[in-house]
Amino acid sequence: MRSRRNGTLESSKSLYSSISRSTDLSYNESDLVHFIQDNFKKRECVFFTKDAKSNDNLCKCGYSKSQHIEGTQINNQEKWNHKKNTKELPTDAFGDIEFENLGKRGKYIRLSCDTDSETLYDLMTQQWHLKTPNLIISVTGGAKNFALKPRMRKIVSRLIYIAQSKGAWIFTGGTHYGLMKYIGEVVRDNTISRNSEENVVAIGIASWGMISNRESLIRNCDAEAYYSAHYIMDDLKRDPLYCLDNNHTHLILVDNGTHGYPSIEAKLRTQLEKYISERIIPDSNYGGKIPIVCFVQGGGKETLKAINTAVKSKIPCVVVEGSGQIADVIASLVEAEGPMMTSSSVKEKLLRYLPRTLSRLMEEETESWIRWIKEVLENPHLLTVIKIEEAGDEIVSNAISYALYKAFSTNEQDKDNWNGQLKLLLEWNQLELASEDIFTNDRRWESADLQDVMFTALVKDRPKFVRLFLENGLNLRKFLTNEVLTDLYTNNFSSLVFKNLQIAKNSYNDSLLTFVWKMVEDFRRGSKKEDKSIKEDSMEIYLPEASPIPRHPLQALFIWAVLQNKKELSKVIWEQTRGCTLAALGASKLLKSLAKVKNDINAARESEELANEYETRAVELFTECYSSDEDLAEQLLIYSCEAWGGSNCLELAVEAKDQQFIAQPGVQNFLSKQWYGEISRDTKNWKIILCLFLFPLIGCGFISFRKKPAERSKQLFLYYASFFMSPFVVFSWNVIFYIAFLLLFAYVLLMDFQKEPTLLELVLYVLIFILFCDEWYVNGSKYFSDMWNVMDTLGIFYFLAGIVFRLHSSNETSWYSGRVIFCLDYIIFTLRLIHIFTVSRNLGPKIIMLQRMLIDVFFFLFLFAVWMVAFGVARQGILRKNEHRWEWIFRSVIYEPYLAMFGHYPDDIDGTTYNFDHCTFTGNESKPLCVELDSHNRPRFPEWITIPLVCIYMLSTNILLVNLLIAMFGYTVGSVQENNDQVWKFQRYFLVQEYCSRLTIPFPFVIFAYIYMVLRKLLKCCCKNESKQPSTCCSRNEDNETLAWEAVMKENYLVRINTKANDSTEEMIHRFKQLDMKLSDLKGLLKEIAGKLR
Repeated sequence: MRSRRNGTLESSKSLYSSISRSTDLSYNESDLVHFIQDNFKKRECVFFTKDAKSNDNLCKCGYSKSQHIEGTQINNQEKWNHKKNTKELPTDAFGDIEFENLGKRGKYIRLSCDTDSETLYDLMTQQWHLKTPNLIISVTGGAKNFALKPRMRKIVSRLIYIAQSKGAWIFTGGTHYGLMKYIGEVVRDNTISRNSEENVVAIGIASWGMISNRESLIRNCDAEAYYSAHYIMDDLKRDPLYCLDNNHTHLILVDNGTHGYPSIEAKLRTQLEKYISERIIPDSNYGGKIPIVCFVQGGGKETLKAINTAVKSKIPCVVVEGSGQIADVIASLVEAEGPMMTSSSVKEKLLRYLPRTLSRLMEEETESWIRWIKEVLENPHLLTVIKIEEAGDEIVSNAISYALYKAFSTNEQDKDNWNGQLKLLLEWNQLELASEDIFTNDRRWESADLQDVMFTALVKDRPKFVRLFLENGLNLRKFLTNEVLTDLYTNNFSSLVFKNLQIAKNSYNDSLLTFVWKMVEDFRRGSKKEDKSIKEDSMEIYLPEASPIPRHPLQALFIWAVLQNKKELSKVIWEQTRGCTLAALGASKLLKSLAKVKNDINAARESEELANEYETRAVELFTECYSSDEDLAEQLLIYSCEAWGGSNCLELAVEAKDQQFIAQPGVQNFLSKQWYGEISRDTKNWKIILCLFLFPLIGCGFISFRKKPAERSKQLFLYYASFFMSPFVVFSWNVIFYIAFLLLFAYVLLMDFQKEPTLLELVLYVLIFILFCDEWYVNGSKYFSDMWNVMDTLGIFYFLAGIVFRLHSSNETSWYSGRVIFCLDYIIFTLRLIHIFTVSRNLGPKIIMLQRMLIDVFFFLFLFAVWMVAFGVARQGILRKNEHRWEWIFRSVIYEPYLAMFGHYPDDIDGTTYNFDHCTFTGNESKPLCVELDSHNRPRFPEWITIPLVCIYMLSTNILLVNLLIAMFGYTVGSVQENNDQVWKFQRYFLVQEYCSRLTIPFPFVIFAYIYMVLRKLLKCCCKNESKQPSTCCSRNEDNETLAWEAVMKENYLVRINTKANDSTEEMIHRFKQLDMKLSDLKGLLKEIAGKLR
């Protein structure tokens, strides 16, 4: 047999280089059949040995003589042994098993009890295509039918969840009884609710001779292909045989040629578990091996033997105290006395928990039980006890992980394998054990030793372990190589996140989103280059030369965590980054943008919540910085980094609409400095405006400045220059001249609009040209995202259109059309004046209310249009016949119902008051068409329809819809009013930045600056262009000093919030203690009252 398997074993070794393998591999069924027939046998009794105790002429194998195969010999010896009295033949029972009336399918095989474990493992992994397990959970005990306790059912559910999440195999007895039945039911429930790729692998190992209806599992003689057996579960049948469980995925039926003999599968199961646990898996998280744990619930003799065998094989056991029988015996002895154990104390426990069983045992059997128990208790480090009454969600997981760790750390081969132990604890998220037992003061870790586990912690989202590794010497910058980042962004990056990122980038055309998307794309392209270079024996990772990622690996890792909503992990990484304020605002921007394009409402809400948390962090950290040093804090606001698309804190906060950050005092003070320029902020606004008209006051000390010039000879000149270059002064000049422009425009339209343009009109044309130059100068990629810029552009182009018509003065119609366009354009320019008042603390929020109320009006008009068109068409159709004039149809269907909403009652729906002088019958006059008449020349329309129709319409529009609009306005006003100051401060930023980005020359004198810029541009075109090296962020000493100072402030901030959290926890504990004392006093008082009443 060994020689026939050599080819198969060699091919299997090549597949064990990776733990996980695909479950959808295609295979030839005939090859599978040949593999099983060549490598797996069954056993048949060939020596009939009569059982003297049987009255039915049975052999000691349990079968009658007629059930033996041909050529069976008679054996007169009393002893019967399966090795001597049975013969191995090719197995005749394997394939798929389908349970009747249940639709459940699984795989099964009948095999000899002497089957080699290596061959059986090959069958499961290579032929049945099971993924290599990360863990084996061997469940023993509770084989008889019983009602499972609710707490035990919870433990079983948790056990199945662990198996599913860890990629484990579960070994059970495989029958539809006791604990195995309940395990199968939980497996079924999890299989229904999970993806097929995540199905639990539940392998039942049972005795062939104890299976009921096993004849249906035997293949037909002519079946050459893979066989599908139809198995009938008759669990109501009362006989010593068992039914197979329909919820197990795989069934291994062990045959030693007997019938009715239980537990003959125990030896093969033990050998298989030992073989799997000793296999070397290079990529395993458990020191290169597949861990195995024995889970014990209840049980009797066979369970005790299984525990004894497991302990001797160095397999850890988890015992459920409170599940009864042998499990309670062992649990009580472990907790009571430990390794020093007397036979009397063991027997005492057996009498307590197994009185009936012990009473039926012979003295020798009792001694054997005691000896087995003492052998088990000699290895207490392999025993872990959990109490059934304390069963919680994490109890089972903690118990299994602790059992595996104790077994691993006490094993002679692995006790010094600290890296393997750390991987095990990381896999099970046991931070406390890792902190106390691994990272001790007598052991020093190098950064390189922690890089593998750090990568695993990042992928598995273990933020506490990441923090632990950082605290114990891991150098994050050395760890984050291009290879590591490429692996994270390609193999451990959600495709859905990348898709949402691409949608957000295309939707908003945002610089940060575009940069992040290109970064992710570069990593993916780098991965493709890596795959290609592997084929060419080159291992270099490709990233574009201009990519800033090699200079900012921490920011790249932080973005990776933020994009995938790894909340706690991203916070740990954020604490390690430089430029934390900028990073927090960038995270807020990314998360809010992604939340808008996510289809999953819950995921979008999580992104919004995390974005708000980062905004809060940015606010609190900047407040900490500003309270320490105002100048350095203001440097943080304008510090930009290429890792965030070249944006600074203010730009990211505005793009993310982080109003809380913009509205804080430090940012507003910085904006005020920008707004006033060199003028002191203490100077009253009326003084500045007065100096616009009385220039000499500037040099008389009427205006105070922030800095005084060193040279007094230049003091006056610098004062005047600083005053007129202040953005606030430029804004004030612009307001004055804009109002003058509107007055001039109104004068021309109302009093001086001649056939030929007058001097004042030509001045008006020049002012419009200067406005056009102003708008052209500030034009950018997001210019049209601002409504006011759209109005400016619209007003200028309307004016140009008016000039075109107006200059055709020979054509009266054209000339008049030009004047009409100018009048309409004047409305646009006048409304543009509203934007100027956003700087006012009182008027600014009101303007924002108006903007939002316009949105409400838009949706209201949609609702109103439904009623208006419905009523208008019905009214016109009832009253008049075949009106062909479109303008009068518009009046009747749209205009008049619109007026009715404001209380204008239509007078043509009442026949008694209808006036025929105000209408026309022919349609040739400029009057509405008369209503249709009957044979008596009276209005034909039924008043009992028209009058109620108007009443219903006016009731619906005047009362319902108008009050709905008022309610919408009230809600909008209320929402803005709640954050009145914050909203105004946020909107103020745009006005300040607009005038800071403009040329600091008042309107209309700015035209000279534009002429100078054009001339300089023309001269530069004639000269050679000087190439400038792009400056990288963090290269200046000022930036490094600012970031170093911010890092110190960040540590202070983190200490403060941690102290605050600890204080609140201690306060809560103190309150609970006080409450407990009060309850104790109350309890004592109640007892005293009860005693007196008695």
